[in-house]
Amino acid sequence: MNDSAQPFNPDLDVEKRPSNVSESFASLPPTTSLKDHTGVSHQNELGARAKRRLFFSPLDSNYAKAVNLDAEHVVYTPEEDTKTKRKIDNRVLPLIICSFIFNQFDRTNIGNAHIIPAFNENFGIVNNNKWTLALSIFYVGYCLLEIPANVLQRHIGANRFFFLSLTFWGLSSLSIVYAKGYIALLVLRVLLGVGEAGFYAGVIYYLSFWYRRHELAMRISLCMTATYSGAIGGLLAFGLVRAHTPLLDGWQFLYLVEAIPTIIMAFVTLLFLPSFPFSASFLTPREKAIAQARVNRDHKPQSHGGMTGWQGLKAIVVDLNAWMFMSIYASFNVGVATISYFLPTLINELGFTAINAQGLTVAPYVVGWGMVVLQAWHSDKTRERGWHIIVSCIISFVGYVILATSARRSVGAAYFALFLVVGGLYSLFPLVMSWAANAFSPTSKRGVGTAFIVSISNAVSIASPQIYFDPEDDYVKGHAISAGCVFLSMLMAFTLRFRLSWLNKRNFRRLSEMSDGEKAALPEANEMNDRDPRYVFMT
Repeated sequence: MNDSAQPFNPDLDVEKRPSNVSESFASLPPTTSLKDHTGVSHQNELGARAKRRLFFSPLDSNYAKAVNLDAEHVVYTPEEDTKTKRKIDNRVLPLIICSFIFNQFDRTNIGNAHIIPAFNENFGIVNNNKWTLALSIFYVGYCLLEIPANVLQRHIGANRFFFLSLTFWGLSSLSIVYAKGYIALLVLRVLLGVGEAGFYAGVIYYLSFWYRRHELAMRISLCMTATYSGAIGGLLAFGLVRAHTPLLDGWQFLYLVEAIPTIIMAFVTLLFLPSFPFSASFLTPREKAIAQARVNRDHKPQSHGGMTGWQGLKAIVVDLNAWMFMSIYASFNVGVATISYFLPTLINELGFTAINAQGLTVAPYVVGWGMVVLQAWHSDKTRERGWHIIVSCIISFVGYVILATSARRSVGAAYFALFLVVGGLYSLFPLVMSWAANAFSPTSKRGVGTAFIVSISNAVSIASPQIYFDPEDDYVKGHAISAGCVFLSMLMAFTLRFRLSWLNKRNFRRLSEMSDGEKAALPEANEMNDRDPRYVFMT
């Protein structure tokens, strides 16, 4: 049931595999004993789960091997498949969703705080240049530590890595409540970026251990759309900016209320989020084998072994696909890196008061969330990524064109355009990253690849806020630059889709020209490399 056992067809997506009982039996070697079908024999031999001595100690690879061996021959019904997936959804998704919401609050709360005069006075933000520098400097630590953070996550496990990330971020955000002066703000913005480094790519990498490839986009859209935090942050800001005590002002309440839950969520993640399927205490031994078999028979991710981080980086750097994915992400991320910060300001500039502008940020994020989920659901259903990305790019492009041409003439048109921009931009995140996760193999290359895309793209984001240099001109030039970047992202997505389709046809031709002996000589790898002629890319 692995990639090497499937007949190759360039028009058949590699994920489209049945998992019924009869086919599971058909894949078993004739000498396999009946007890192996239960998916528990190798796990039972190990006994109780071993404990790690130190916080940074790696998980015992023997348990990973045992679950993978049980998964190799486990036989299960479609009902058990659905039940196991539902248990994973009920445990993993809520924890990741909550973690991401709290982690992403800074993307919106500093934008909400900026239109409050007391915040600007406290930190000495006296002009647009100081404001955009404070936004840009966030990405310095983020970019430098993205790939090392991914390597650390694979070593210590997701729950411990996310605990470190959320704790560091929460404490840095909490410090902003009591900080004063422009230099203090810059330092804390750098520390916030350090705390967030590796989190986004790490979540995508983590989800690839739990879900089949055609299930990823929908889960990523549910877990990782910043429309959640944008909408919630707008509502909180709308209510909290009115608060005032002798000790704290409204903007300080905003940071305080959003930082403390983040720290609490860090401990919840540490205690209840499993690092990998083989270490999931909420699953029975048989369910662990089924959970592992689900993904093994699709893309066979490896939690241990395979390429080292350095080998994965070298493989990514010479892969043209990685650079094309990075170009797509970096281009549309110019808009994402600015709209979340500038949305309250843009609405404020339309003539609304600061308080009303906070509340009016909610609707674009809510509608944007609907578009994110719809695009991801349809993309998973059709098992297609490229055309969906192009559609989202066109929607956000139209929104930016309206903003650049109508902001001064029609408040209604400009506000409507914000819905298009937010929905189009944020729906690109799950589509692009789930596509990238499908294009890199083995797992170690996938992990480094997603981190590489996010890291290099966010290096561009350091300069992204600087495109809104024209507040006296209603940011028309900034909107025009963003429109051009989204258009470039669309062109790159079209080119990459054409390239991957061509690679599939080339692989099919190479495989059809090989003799039976040459096919038999192909390596029986634990996890197929994306350079193998049997590999099928999702387009």
